[in-house]
Amino acid sequence: MNIHNIRRFRLTILVCCLLLVIAIVLSLRLGAVNIPFAQLIEELTQRDGIIYDYRLPRLIIAVCIGTNMAIAGAVLQGVTRNPLAAPDVIGITAGGGLATVILILAIPQFTQSMLPFFAFGGSICAGLLVFILAYQKGIKPNRLALCGVAVSSGLQAVITLFIVKYSPSASQALVWLKGSLYARTWDHVELLWPWTVVGTILALLSYRQLNVLLLSEDTILGLGSKINRVRLRLIIISVALAGSAVAAAGNIGFIGLVIPHLARLLVGSDFRLTLPTSALLGAVLVVFADTVGRIVMPPIEIPVGIITSLIGAPYFVYLLLKGRIVGKA
Repeated sequence: MNIHNIRRFRLTILVCCLLLVIAIVLSLRLGAVNIPFAQLIEELTQRDGIIYDYRLPRLIIAVCIGTNMAIAGAVLQGVTRNPLAAPDVIGITAGGGLATVILILAIPQFTQSMLPFFAFGGSICAGLLVFILAYQKGIKPNRLALCGVAVSSGLQAVITLFIVKYSPSASQALVWLKGSLYARTWDHVELLWPWTVVGTILALLSYRQLNVLLLSEDTILGLGSKINRVRLRLIIISVALAGSAVAAAGNIGFIGLVIPHLARLLVGSDFRLTLPTSALLGAVLVVFADTVGRIVMPPIEIPVGIITSLIGAPYFVYLLLKGRIVGKA
């Protein structure tokens, strides 16, 4: 790290924190019913009312999901050395989506409490399948990325098949697949926050290994690094972060794909700087997207996954056109 990058990092973190505070205030105040600032403070102090019971847990979940998906994407791009790697590209979110669709459409007697566990289990199974397919005398980054794309495509096809077969009753599954924070409660917060805290800490502590993985394969082996164990551990961290996010809110796309690129443009490719920047940017994006989804067409809510896609897709195309998506993560 040079002094210039450190200064840019500090300025970026300061701006991101300011944006996150603004996003938090707007998220708590705006919605189907706009809450005055004085009432907001009163309800938070008394731990009662629409702010504390409904909007605050939804806000916390939005911050956790943005953090999880952004860090998971940054780690996967580092492991695969592929700038197009992300949880929603290599099959992790598709696995959670398929498990949820099967539960909703094929098991009518399901209870809402079962959804997060099915989604998390599906994400874990998809990640495990990608790892098994990619493993051949070790893990090669390109093979891992290609196997992830193949698994993701296959799972999406199966999801589409279920949607078509059960189309009259597929509305709830479609909302889940688009990613939504509607009706999220403190129970969902309790489910998600431990994964966010532990996964984020483990990822931040792994920045040295991620920086090493940016080197060539021969250089890594020459350094004596047990590369396959390192990659496996980092993949597990990514799957845990992304899987818990899918379990809490469904498939929210483009965060893990676009946010790490934006972080690298702002602070450079050193993961010591990229990971915390990605976490903050992801949190800001999801909180803003959820707020916009609630206020743009009241009383109808636009799922947060649609808003993030509308924001992320044009920015990703911009990066492609400008040639700023580089081969190294």
